[in-house]
Amino acid sequence: MSNKPDLTKFRKTLFWDTTFDRIDFTAHSRYVINHVFERGTEEEIKEIIRLYGRDTIPKNLYHNGNPLLRHQFNANIEKYL
Repeated sequence: MSNKPDLTKFRKTLFWDTTFDRIDFTAHSRYVINHVFERGTEEEIKEIIRLYGRDTIPKNLYHNGNPLLRHQFNANIEKYL
């Protein structure tokens, strides 16, 4: 993980199910990575890649979210990794 996230790159609505200001980007990396790959914009995905690195992300990916978003999740993995 490189430094801290640039929080201005993230929409707070991306993390609708939690309090954005209380997300621990180190402790909750799996949650953050999966939310962003499932529902994130290009800017958000690129920030996650910068933050965690290309080697870390695949180890933390799993699709446990909305089945309707599985296609988007897989498309983002293919496009960015």
